[in-house]
Amino acid sequence: MNIDPSTLPHIAVGCALLCAVVVVIGFVLQAAGNFLDAFLGLAGAAADILEGGPVVWLGCALLLFGCIAGVVIVFLFLDAPNQCAVYPTRFCDWFGFLP
Repeated sequence: MNIDPSTLPHIAVGCALLCAVVVVIGFVLQAAGNFLDAFLGLAGAAADILEGGPVVWLGCALLLFGCIAGVVIVFLFLDAPNQCAVYPTRFCDWFGFLP
């Protein structure tokens, strides 16, 4: 079997494209594996929390309550000067928001 010399450039380009496709597929699979690993790690952490029982749930509930309370307190103090100018209350007097 003889190879036609006019097809040699086509074979070379085909081999180069095949190598490029293999490299791209390698990068894509590696990125997909890293994403899947991170997702499964988060899912595993969530499963550990769910399987931990009431002791773990109490800590998470207290942490969540503390975060929400902190956000509410910050919002109150940021919004207090505007509201105290319109509706002066004892709260405004306690914290010095009255003019």
